[in-house]
Amino acid sequence: MQKAARLALIASGDDWAMVSMHLPDGAAPQRICTAERADLGAALEALEAQVSREQCDIPDMRASSLPPSCRDLAQRSGVGSYRAVRRSFMYGSAEGSCVIAVASAAAREAGASIGLELIADLFAAGVPDPSARGIANGDDAMFGFAAPAIDAAPASEARHAQEQFRLLFESAPGPYLVLLPADLRIVAVSNAYLAATMVTREQIVGRRMFDVFPDDPADQAESGVAALNASLQRVLQTRLADVMAVQRYPIRRPDGSFELRYWSPVNSPVLDADGRVMYIIHRVEDVTDYVLAHRPPAPGAQQATTTRLEAEIVLRSYELKRMADSLAQSEQRLRYVTRATNDVIWDWSMVDDVLWCSRSALEPLGSVLARSTTLADWGACIHPDDRERVDASLRASVAAQRENWSAEYRLCLPGDVERHVLHRCFTVIDEQGGPQRMVGTIADLTEQKRQEARVRMQAEMLDYATDAILVRDLDNRVVYWNQAAAARYGWNSDEVIGRPVSETLYARCAPSDFQHAMQVLMRHGDYSGRMVHAAADGRKFVVHVHWILVRREDGTPRAILSVVTDLSEQIALEQRLLQIQKLESLGRLTGGLAHDFNNWLTVILGSAEELMEALDGQPALREVAHMIQMAGERGAELTRRLLAFGRRQPLTPQTFDVGEAIASIRPLIVRSLPENIDLQLVDMDHRWCVYADRSQLEAAIINLCINARDAMPDGGKLTIQLLLADVEEQGAGLSKPLPSGEYVVIAVADNGAGISQDVMEHVFEPFFTTKDEASGSGLGLSMVYGFVRQSNGDVTIYSELGRGTQLKLYLPRAHAEPVARPQPAAAAGRRPPPGRAVLLVEDDPIVRAHIRGLLRELQCEVMEASGAEEALAQLAAGAAVDLLFTDVVMPGMAGTELATRARAMRPGLSVLLSSGYTFEAMRHQDEPAPGIRFLNKPYGKSVLAQTLAEALGTGGETR
Repeated sequence: MQKAARLALIASGDDWAMVSMHLPDGAAPQRICTAERADLGAALEALEAQVSREQCDIPDMRASSLPPSCRDLAQRSGVGSYRAVRRSFMYGSAEGSCVIAVASAAAREAGASIGLELIADLFAAGVPDPSARGIANGDDAMFGFAAPAIDAAPASEARHAQEQFRLLFESAPGPYLVLLPADLRIVAVSNAYLAATMVTREQIVGRRMFDVFPDDPADQAESGVAALNASLQRVLQTRLADVMAVQRYPIRRPDGSFELRYWSPVNSPVLDADGRVMYIIHRVEDVTDYVLAHRPPAPGAQQATTTRLEAEIVLRSYELKRMADSLAQSEQRLRYVTRATNDVIWDWSMVDDVLWCSRSALEPLGSVLARSTTLADWGACIHPDDRERVDASLRASVAAQRENWSAEYRLCLPGDVERHVLHRCFTVIDEQGGPQRMVGTIADLTEQKRQEARVRMQAEMLDYATDAILVRDLDNRVVYWNQAAAARYGWNSDEVIGRPVSETLYARCAPSDFQHAMQVLMRHGDYSGRMVHAAADGRKFVVHVHWILVRREDGTPRAILSVVTDLSEQIALEQRLLQIQKLESLGRLTGGLAHDFNNWLTVILGSAEELMEALDGQPALREVAHMIQMAGERGAELTRRLLAFGRRQPLTPQTFDVGEAIASIRPLIVRSLPENIDLQLVDMDHRWCVYADRSQLEAAIINLCINARDAMPDGGKLTIQLLLADVEEQGAGLSKPLPSGEYVVIAVADNGAGISQDVMEHVFEPFFTTKDEASGSGLGLSMVYGFVRQSNGDVTIYSELGRGTQLKLYLPRAHAEPVARPQPAAAAGRRPPPGRAVLLVEDDPIVRAHIRGLLRELQCEVMEASGAEEALAQLAAGAAVDLLFTDVVMPGMAGTELATRARAMRPGLSVLLSSGYTFEAMRHQDEPAPGIRFLNKPYGKSVLAQTLAEALGTGGETR
């Protein structure tokens, strides 16, 4: 099966072959596949399953009609074309079959004849009969002979050919004996040998040689068996022919006696394709008559003459043996060289134009060129596009009598196969200086060319990679450097190849970090982690490296492949995300503090207002109460800023024209700036609208202008510009991802002192300020940040020391028409109708006691509850209530849920919600439900009175 596979590859010129034999005994098929990869073997087996006819030809796998799963498997394994031949044979009384298939990585033209049919016919004809005995793998039948027990007649033309060869061998005029190397058993014998030794074929075939031809037991000095056995063992060891001296070897007659004989033996090996001894051919010449014919008649002279004659014969035989050994060794050496090398030996005699080419180990190149006998035959094998060039080069070299000649060209082989070869030879000059012959080699470069093309393609593909890819040797010197590496680091390949990486990439990396990475690499075969790299311009940046230890076939390290990913953008995003998370945490903390503080301020402001009313006749004490009220109001302003940073202050969004809003506060901005600062408003005439809290935006812009003023103590230029941006185009510089769409951008820029990088990381943090304690609280930018983020926008800042600062506020553009600004209500001083019942729900007892006192002063009937469950119980009990006045944030049930359940029990019940937080739970509602109002903490008595009047109706008194 192995020989059949090799023949199929030689005949077809394809890349792989598979021979399968399916016996009718039910056992698994026997297969031989030349492909070393398991996936290729699996693909060829799958393709074989599709061979239902005697022949299958798929010249292009991509256009085949195979099942998709089979075609995909073949293409993934690299099979481009496939062809197979199936033959049947008789195996005993049942029928078996064999399949001989070849495949190639490339597609080919359809219908190319490759001789698979003949190989398949011979293979099927050579399958041995299962009833045969005494034959191991068909070896004994190689010469056409079988052991005595075999009685099978030829079943095919191949068997007939074997029979013809057997008859030819047996009729050969010389005495020949064929031996098996394992035990020197006789498997074939010529008729001449039988006649010379007085035996029959049936007596010796299948028996050991020295059992048939022993020494004469009557002569203890006989050594023929020992000498012959030594020669046969030399043949087995050296795999070379052994010429023996003339041997005295008596032969046993049929009656059992021995007859003196003299022999001249030669033992020659028969080698298989792998160089192993398959058989030994034992050839002899009977020289008995010659030796005995030269004996003198005198007894004394006879002995001397015979001895001298025998000595001459022996000496002559040794001389012939040495000459034969030398010639056999030379021939064997040449045969081994030509078989061991892939190169074809090319020998051209210019005198008679005779060309000889050896058969190389590389097929089909060697077998094709071996058929060339003239220079024209060789030239016909050259590709037509190369033939004229090569012929002209060769003849020019001969004419110039150059000693050496070489050329690269393509050879055309059967099946439209092309091979790239390198032809090198030298010229043999005669004594007169004329060229006589050219001898050289033809080396197949096809695979080398393919690998070079593959390497070039891989290098080109690596140049398309965005990651820097480099290869360095074990001394950490760069041997490969792709274009992405050149672009990233600023060195081209000529500047770094051959240099240690410690002088380039790792010049600013800590040596301990590099050594640690190398230790991990050598221990585990790869390393991944972050390292510091340097660029040609001195820049230092953090990268992620993945080192892979590339090994040779024997497992020893060869090189280091390094894939480098720049982490600059990732690290910047990580730092930005960390800053956002930090601000979010601070926002939650400050919002919670402001909520609790508002509860206490409600008590403080309300109590201060009552004290001022009670101390109307005592100016000194009333002034103290007034100071308490002012301090509370300043505290309330502080909590509003904290809530703005935490994005929890209640907003009153509306659609308005940003340019008009900024222009309307220009006088206020101008009054806050000194005369040496030039204020410019740019592009304010655009009618770009946003949906936000207008007062908060105006306060934010004024805040930014005041910061710009403080950054320009010696005067300068302050510019406020209106822009329209698309986040899909300019979203890279934002601190958070925003929904795509149009955004109105308010850019506030100054040319002041600028902000350093370390300060820039903290500018949005509450209470962080570079001003003295009397000049700022550190909440200005944090308030701006909180307001813009709560309005679904973002803030960016850019600054350079000595050149100024620019902040940009991004707010989503609104396409609705602007809403007119509401006029202040003229209802100040209103009071709720007296005697109205209010259910007060507040979890803080101090705040609840304070509000209860205010409600009673406003002539309201008050019922109290410390939580939502208690309030619902009172409503369920039938309590008469005109207004539910509840805090929003309470343990257990929130005030908003309490309002919903209370109105379900009492439809139309008026509800007043109050909290130091904004009403996040109801932000999804565009407008509150009818009958529900909000009161933001902190508040005083007058604000509470007006809100109650609005909630309970207009029938109240006016003071």
